[in-house]
Amino acid sequence: MEIDERKVAIAAAIAAVAGILLLFFLAETPRESSVAESLIAAPNTLLEITGEAANITTDRFQLCDRVCISVKGMGLPSSGLLSGGERAVVLGRVKEYMGRRYVEAEKITLE
Repeated sequence: MEIDERKVAIAAAIAAVAGILLLFFLAETPRESSVAESLIAAPNTLLEITGEAANITTDRFQLCDRVCISVKGMGLPSSGLLSGGERAVVLGRVKEYMGRRYVEAEKITLE
């Protein structure tokens, strides 16, 4: 049985286009949010939160405006550049542990 190269190329192109379309339709865009809104957001919601960094440790810090939420940096290189009082934008998912909300950061940028 001989495989037609043209049919294989067409099948590969169709699979690639289908994969790109799936990525396009299933992609999640982050919602801009204040720190207070992030405290009441549903778990696993992807948010972009702006605030001032405070209480900075190796893997955690707090992001504050009028209230604060804990942010888990998890070894992101930019988390090491933070200093207290500096404005930062955190892209991450809201998580909950033992009734307390925090943000698991995927990206941290400094303003």
